[in-house]
Amino acid sequence: MKKWPHVEDDVETKIGWRTLVRKVFLQPDGKSAEYYTKERVGSRAGAVIALTADNHVVVAEQFRPGPEKILQDLPGGGINPDEDAQDAVLRELKEETGYVATGDVVYLGEVLKDAYTNTTWHFYLAKECIDSGERKLDEGEFVDVKLITIDQLLINARTAMMTDTEAVLLAYETLMSIKGRK
Repeated sequence: MKKWPHVEDDVETKIGWRTLVRKVFLQPDGKSAEYYTKERVGSRAGAVIALTADNHVVVAEQFRPGPEKILQDLPGGGINPDEDAQDAVLRELKEETGYVATGDVVYLGEVLKDAYTNTTWHFYLAKECIDSGERKLDEGEFVDVKLITIDQLLINARTAMMTDTEAVLLAYETLMSIKGRK
């Protein structure tokens, strides 16, 4: 298998908070094919599994319009082009929840969420998170901060009650080890 060549320049269309990118490739059979992908080419985002001193998980509970239900998401969001990924997720943690990490922050890895996204996601685990009492939500962002157990986080990941389930898989062994120390 060889990478398909672009036969036209990409075209971006901004729709609300999202960007669609039209890409046209030359397929192995010689025909050109049009595809629409999500988010800007080269974009980055991230999220963090934030643990308190007593190993509760800080989640951002939000209504999500896609599934039309309330999810308990990991704090996170977009990474600015000139921003370090870890700095970005810790910024998002504080903005969305008010929590800051005072302990170790461990990089879990990067993920492409699906075959039609242009965004690389970076996931972290942060320990000893404390509530600073300072939040800074974006306009149109409505977040209830909840503390849940590691067991509940695992249930959420298995039952479509959160996004960023990849982070839970990347942190699974660490989370199980922490649970065993309780």
